[in-house]
Parts: sequence; structure tokens; C-alpha cells
Amino acid sequence: MLKAYSLDLNINVLVDDIPMGTKNFNILDKVISWMRLGKVLPYIQENDEILDFGCGSQAYLLTHVKDKIKKGVGIDYDSPTRTIAPHVAVRHFLFKDKLPFTDRSFNKIFLLAVIEHLEPFVVSKLFHELGRVLKPNGKIVVTTPTPFGKIILEFLAFTLGVISKEEVGDHKKYYNKRDLELVARNYGFMIELYHTFQFGGNSICVLRKS
Repeated sequence: MLKAYSLDLNINVLVDDIPMGTKNFNILDKVISWMRLGKVLPYIQENDEILDFGCGSQAYLLTHVKDKIKKGVGIDYDSPTRTIAPHVAVRHFLFKDKLPFTDRSFNKIFLLAVIEHLEPFVVSKLFHELGRVLKPNGKIVVTTPTPFGKIILEFLAFTLGVISKEEVGDHKKYYNKRDLELVARNYGFMIELYHTFQFGGNSICVLRKS
């Protein structure tokens, strides 16, 4: 039986410099999202306290795991504030340089198809803050397209037109393993796992706070 947790999430909304949203995904975009979700579900355990940064308007991850976790918070500028369960909430929020949580609030943080939409200097600010709100030995699970994925995604979007052109066009950077290793080293994380999927076009990386 899950306990109900009160989530103190009085979050200030920022509305300028808004990146691409997820409300207008077509069927193939949604299929890709569900495939990505399947890759990260093994990293969610009973009683996890998780943050889904950039959860999207659909909040796929939190909705799927709400009956398993102890606490869950999703934040995204593209999602309305709402309650999924007594212990799981989504809040409308656009990150600038500070997360609206106290130190050591979560033991797992998920960034699913997020960092490629952020300028590298924003990614630096974000990982500094993630390290602050993550508990000791906590983990960050990242999925992001690879440089090879750029070729696949741009072909699907701009040549075939079968996935969102706006979504792909909003990508700021494509990360390889070395890029993620550099992020990990700069912000006090160790990479526990890295591998590619979707024919090498996407990647999953699990970082542990050292």
C-alpha cells in the first residue's frame, strides 16, 4: 500500500525562450517515445523518489510507474500543472538556472529526450542543479539521440516528413559517449552504463552521483 505524500511544489513559471513542445506529436513520434520508455523502466524500483525533468505534456513515465514509486515529480514548460496520484504530480515549469527543490530531494532523475533540446551552457547549469537535488549515490538516467541519429531523424523529418520537423529542428546538440563522459566528470558523476539502441540512433546513459 503506497503512502500519500504531500508535494510542496509552488513553482514560479518562466515563459520566455521556450523550446519545442510535445503536444503535437504524431503517431510515429509517440511510438518512438514508448520505445524509449521501455528502455528506462528497468531502472525504476519500488519506493524510488523520482524527478522526471522535461516530462512532456503526456508525462508517459510518471503515469506508467505511479503505482510503483514512493514519490514522483515531473516538470515541463509544455505541461499543465496537475496531480496524477496523491504522491505524483506534474508542474508547469521552465528551467533557467535553478531547480525548485531542496537539496537531496530525489534518488533517481530522468532526462528522456531532453538535453538535445537545450543549449550546452544550459545543460551545464542543469547538471550542476541535478547534482544538488540528487541524493548521495543517486542516479540520473539520460536518453538522447547520437550523432548518427541526427542523420536518421533529419531524413525521417525533413525528407519523408513522417516525424515532427519542429521537434527535430529544435535539437541543439547530438551527444556521443565522450560528450556524456565529459558532462559526468565535470559535475561529479560516474557513468555506470552506456549503450545505443534504435540501430545506433539513440542512446541511454546511467550516471551515478559519486
